[in-house]
Amino acid sequence: CKICKNIKDNKTYQVREMMFGFNDIFDYIECAKCGCLQIDTIPDNLQKYYPGNYYSFNDKQRDNFVISFLKKCHKKYHLTNKSVIGFIFSKFFKEPYYYRWLKPTNVNFNSKILDIGCGMGKLLLELHLDGFNNLKGIDPFINKDIIYKNGVSILKKEIHEMKEPFDLIMLNHSFEHMPEPLLVLKLINNLLEKNGCCLIRIPIASSYAWKKYNVNWVQLDAPRHFFLHTVESIKILCELSNFYIKDIIYDSTDFQFWGSEQYLRNISIKSKDSYNGKNTRNSIFTKEQIKKYKQMTEELNANKQGDSACFYLYKS
Repeated sequence: CKICKNIKDNKTYQVREMMFGFNDIFDYIECAKCGCLQIDTIPDNLQKYYPGNYYSFNDKQRDNFVISFLKKCHKKYHLTNKSVIGFIFSKFFKEPYYYRWLKPTNVNFNSKILDIGCGMGKLLLELHLDGFNNLKGIDPFINKDIIYKNGVSILKKEIHEMKEPFDLIMLNHSFEHMPEPLLVLKLINNLLEKNGCCLIRIPIASSYAWKKYNVNWVQLDAPRHFFLHTVESIKILCELSNFYIKDIIYDSTDFQFWGSEQYLRNISIKSKDSYNGKNTRNSIFTKEQIKKYKQMTEELNANKQGDSACFYLYKS
């Protein structure tokens, strides 16, 4: 095991690439001690599995002044419970999807935020529209640096190339793609302000979905996901990188069910027959089934058995 170094009684599984339907097979090892699932050998042709349509290329345009002001009040209320206008606005509009996992970091609109592995910066652009003004992203897989007119910058860089300090460093489903997780955490620890937070959002192998679907668990995502961590394996990494876990919030979605059920039937995520969260016409699922999956997801998250979670790390 690359996390805890255990060599006894580890299991090997053959996992297919199924997002794009390549069906190439990769060996994954499950550690008998810490439970971490990890790819045995990273393929040399990894770029093949990150085609052009892997990332979202949607660039959000700037809202007009009035809409921007109202959005900022709305988000300020949800993040801090301060803003009379935001309170009124909240009666008519849902909280932003990122609210539940961003609020525990205690960031404000002026906090210096870094998003690692951000692709084209979709989340950062949304945060800017909602009032945050000190945003930066890095991703080594983009073609070149992107400097948006609103000031959001996305740099073609690795974490070791960053030098400036940040109040919040986020890894939104990028940590599982990194071949050296311990090194990454050590570098992040050096970049964080004294009371800064490292937010890691990842799929979790210590979950109901892995137990139920095994090699057809959609979040295995071979070969892009190098590590499918457990709470135990994250604890080990934190101890070795001078972090402690302040909180864990489970934020899995119904994707763990409909994606895995599709894989059982050899339907890839990019297939025209994939549900993909909205394709009800061609998919194999009824509205009642999707509703049931959503209900089951809420129960799993409440019982800490969802297949993805947010880890809030602070310096020891």
